[in-house]
Amino acid sequence: MTHHLNRRTLLKGALGGVLAAPLASRLAFAQETRLRFFWWGNQDRSDRTHRVIDLYEAANPGVTVDGETAPFSDFWTRLATQVVGGNPPDIIQMDFRYIAEYADRGALLPLDDYLGNLLDLSEIPTEQVDANRVNGQLYGISFGVNCAALHINSDAWAEVGIEPPALGTTYEDFAEACVRLKEATPRDNFYGTSDASGIEVPFENFLRQRGRALYTADGELAFDETDAADWFALWDEMRKSGACVTGEMQASDQGTIETSMLIQGYAACNFGLANAIGPIRNLTPETIELAAYPLIASDAAPGHYLRPATRVSISAATPDPEQAVSFLAFFTQDLEAAKVLGAERGIPVAPTIQQAIASSISAAERASVEYIAAISDVVGPLPPQSPPGAGEITDLLHQAAQEVAFGVRSPQDSGSALVQGAADILARS
Repeated sequence: MTHHLNRRTLLKGALGGVLAAPLASRLAFAQETRLRFFWWGNQDRSDRTHRVIDLYEAANPGVTVDGETAPFSDFWTRLATQVVGGNPPDIIQMDFRYIAEYADRGALLPLDDYLGNLLDLSEIPTEQVDANRVNGQLYGISFGVNCAALHINSDAWAEVGIEPPALGTTYEDFAEACVRLKEATPRDNFYGTSDASGIEVPFENFLRQRGRALYTADGELAFDETDAADWFALWDEMRKSGACVTGEMQASDQGTIETSMLIQGYAACNFGLANAIGPIRNLTPETIELAAYPLIASDAAPGHYLRPATRVSISAATPDPEQAVSFLAFFTQDLEAAKVLGAERGIPVAPTIQQAIASSISAAERASVEYIAAISDVVGPLPPQSPPGAGEITDLLHQAAQEVAFGVRSPQDSGSALVQGAADILARS
């Protein structure tokens, strides 16, 4: 947790002046028309991104786009260091947990003045556009939509003759099936599911099924100690019964697809997002399918919603905002770029782009598109925008879950610690 707190301290103390000094220090480079693009992701994402960069440079002689990438866990510390140091990337892959934090402190360029000119978002639903607004201003463009999805190793379930979870499966039935798989599987150190107790997406899904949320529209916490304690207790029982992996196993997951319990061969299910199925299938010869998250009760409404997929933002300190926005428009809207990027960063919602990529996306990407279509009838409304500090609260959730997994705290004590710690983070943000 220390490096995350240091990152926020850096941001809070220094972003107030980011619009002045960094811009002045970089004006000398403006005539070179050189841009930097920083993103997180695996090798497949990087390969696709560099191919689109090549397309853009070929169509724009004299413009060079330098690409940089980092694992998600390191990305935000590196980005904060670059922003505060006066050397931010011009184009930034952005996440919903952090967009308000960076926008509120003047680190991102408002994009409203470019709408209808460099940026044509007329085919994107208004609610998906507005999800990238902070205090009424637009600070990012999403590739499309994404949705929570359970990644299932169908081969592992089939070899023990047990039906895998599906839409409508309850957590009680899910836990029972995972225990049965653990007892029947011929695989060593193999469990029914990963431990999702420290991951924000399934926790939020659980809260939404209870009529709660992570945050209110005013940026306050929208769940209480009982909600958090019940979530930790659910996974504590699954851990003790053998339904999910051990704490030690889950601790080896570094938040990347490559280190997930599914790819490491420890679990037959993993909690994630629909668009990840492509990279997952690239890393295993086994059959991977998508299903909805479990329900807290048979009559509960699923907690899913169509979230705006990966965003791209522009630094407020870029010396060439029009060129940076031009690249943003190309990267998110050009049809040839779309054919390269496919649905890896999210499922496009613009009909023109959907048609352009329909015949070229992989079978795995098509599976994510079909999953989104299949679950669309039961998704709920978008939640409120995540407030500044949400990224740090995500880290705190992970820490609190680990303390239960390793027996440091009870589910009740960790639930209380999470709520109190989250409230403190929001108060100082």
